Amino acid sequence: MTLARFPRRTLRGDAELYRIHHRARGPWWFSSDGAGRFDPIGTGLGACYLAAAPLGAWVEVFREQMQLSERAVTDRALLTVMLGTNVRLADLTSRRALKFGVTASLGADEDYTGSHEFAARAAEAGFAGVRYFVRHDPAQKLYGVALFGDPASTAGPPQATAADAPIPQALVDEAQARFGYRIVPAP
Repeated sequence: MTLARFPRRTLRGDAELYRIHHRARGPWWFSSDGAGRFDPIGTGLGACYLAAAPLGAWVEVFREQMQLSERAVTDRALLTVMLGTNVRLADLTSRRALKFGVTASLGADEDYTGSHEFAARAAEAGFAGVRYFVRHDPAQKLYGVALFGDPASTAGPPQATAADAPIPQALVDEAQARFGYRIVPAP
């Protein structure tokens, strides 16, 4: 089935997206080896995983590690980025996606085969990425964006503006309050 009429979401160029990454590495990484849920395998592209809210970025990184060392947090940074141009995303959060055989399992299944195939089809259909529910948010209120790009690139889109900063204490506090994460202080 073609994705020509698949539900789409325009992500405005001035919308902020977030990504938590190791400070020792650059913030931009486009996964193409199949380790990421929406890696567009076989297209020559990779996917950089971002979130629409800082808490979504937190949950994407720490997933089920409910007890974290203080160092696990301080060794990472929070990237805040605006892409600088509108991009068209395949919207897996739209109810109209069901018409294409898409269910919530595409973004939550332990087996990534179906999501890899969907991402490849979306890239081939001209989508710049995929909008999805963050899997480890049981309330399904946090959104992720798998942005397609060159897997050899360590830079974001040329028109993007980005700022990297330590993970703010307010985000740590929010993750603890909403999800029950526990930070173990360094000795």
